[in-house]
Amino acid sequence: MNYTTWEQRVRKVEPYTPGEQPKTDNVIKLNTNENPFPPSPMVEKVIKEYNEDALRLYPDTRAGLLVDALAKRYGVDSDQVFVGVGSDDVISQTFLTF
Repeated sequence: MNYTTWEQRVRKVEPYTPGEQPKTDNVIKLNTNENPFPPSPMVEKVIKEYNEDALRLYPDTRAGLLVDALAKRYGVDSDQVFVGVGSDDVISQTFLTF
């Protein structure tokens, strides 16, 4: 396949569009990670004890703790691990790379 044909095919890919939201209140959409239940008492405890000043800082753009943990878990170097901000970011970077 030549580059022109590949590029034409990629440009036909339609981006993700979110599904329709139900118009009634008695529906739980499990495919959108919605949860009808309140947080567990353990989560509420962590939230109350969490240092909210830490939320005011811009996050580590490298995601160093996560990258290093994944590298250790899978026995690779940290520079071999790619993480993104959601699947759209990873897909976008993949398209830009290839």
